[in-house]
Amino acid sequence: MASPTSPLGGSTPSGRVLGPALDRIIKNAAWRKHSALVAAAKSALDLLSSSSYPPPDPTSPHPSALLGLPVAAAAASLHALILALESASPKVVDPALDCVAKLLYHRLLLGDLGAATDDSPASKLLAAVLSCGALNDDAMELSTLRVLVAAARCPSIAIRGDGLGQMLKTCYNIYLSSSSSANQLCAKLALAQVLVIVFARVEVDSMDVRMQTVLISDMMDMSDRSLNDSSIVLVAQGFINEAMEGSDVPEPGTPVATAEADETEEGGMSKIREDGLALFKNLCKLSMKLSTPDNPEDQVLLRGKVLSLELLKMVVDNAGPFWRTNEKYLGAIKQYLCLSLLKNSALSAMSIFQLLCAIFVGLLSRFRSGLKEELGIFFPMLVLRVLENVHQPSFLQKMTVLNLLEKICKESQVLIDIFVNYDCDVDAPNIFERYLQDCQWPFKDCSRGSSWSYNNINPSPRPNISD
Repeated sequence: MASPTSPLGGSTPSGRVLGPALDRIIKNAAWRKHSALVAAAKSALDLLSSSSYPPPDPTSPHPSALLGLPVAAAAASLHALILALESASPKVVDPALDCVAKLLYHRLLLGDLGAATDDSPASKLLAAVLSCGALNDDAMELSTLRVLVAAARCPSIAIRGDGLGQMLKTCYNIYLSSSSSANQLCAKLALAQVLVIVFARVEVDSMDVRMQTVLISDMMDMSDRSLNDSSIVLVAQGFINEAMEGSDVPEPGTPVATAEADETEEGGMSKIREDGLALFKNLCKLSMKLSTPDNPEDQVLLRGKVLSLELLKMVVDNAGPFWRTNEKYLGAIKQYLCLSLLKNSALSAMSIFQLLCAIFVGLLSRFRSGLKEELGIFFPMLVLRVLENVHQPSFLQKMTVLNLLEKICKESQVLIDIFVNYDCDVDAPNIFERYLQDCQWPFKDCSRGSSWSYNNINPSPRPNISD
């Protein structure tokens, strides 16, 4: 055991974090119900406090998962934390989650984790953390989200494709099922923050990169009007600010290895970029989930779909040069995001239509050089179809499209590219010509008192602009 002069858990950085946490777990555990957990925690404490173990060997084929600890002590400590997280007892889970968050914050947890075939203690620890999001406890949900943000931003670990997908689903489930409106908004911000971190790394192909903290003003969209309560907003923004605080702190952890960014898969991309691509595909798949015939008005599914589209909009709006030029990423947009737009365009929900138009504007502004054929299909389907729909008009849809066109008109180069790429191509539709013709409909209909004109909103007479 620890001597009177040495700290609980030993003198290593990892031991100073693990020792107090394991002590709290032992004190909070029910000795009969959690006997195996108590035994594992005591055994780990004994190993941590021992001064006889040799220093870790960095050349070992099985390096330690915790900085400064030998493999045996690291494995014992992680095993105790996993048992605590799996206990489903909030008094035991809370100190375990707090310990994992500190290990990540100080860059003490090392290695790759989350791959489908990975059964290492670190990967099991991540799975145990994810399971805590389903405990239906408000405090545990927040603690789980805090750990997931810490795991995403920690450059000393790399969460691989399947692990990122499970993180995504855990945040989704908290957003959709939590009884706390504040937790729902925190889950949404946590999802957005994870995406910001992952795709910031994709752009520079490095784990150690500065990333921005997401602002709630960027995420309060159509679906969150019901959560527009000042106290909830303050709680959610404070949560994400706290979770991202000190993301550049290097002590007492380890410098980040730069060699990992150079490791490439068979296709030539690094693991960082392969993982980002897998995450983007998962997000697109979540946005394509459709209602069952037995429950066509599934509101939970609709909320999840809206959230997926909001996050996809954020990804498109913040896409950097790599996104816009890499063939694999452009292929994923064509195969997954465009398919999502196509499937969701058949839905009648106004919030879905508004998000589809917003994503379309982002694609048109940033990806038009690589998505000529796809945008040539979606422009008539999303924009011109609504303007030309005279017999069954929707005022909100037409106003959404007019706002979209106003944004497009502010970018003169976009208009020029539309004319050159479509109207000047004999094999392409005359989109620019139809666009100009369709924009005359609101003014013509105003003079005829059309059912969707402004006269429906304001009965005062309006001038005949077409004259």
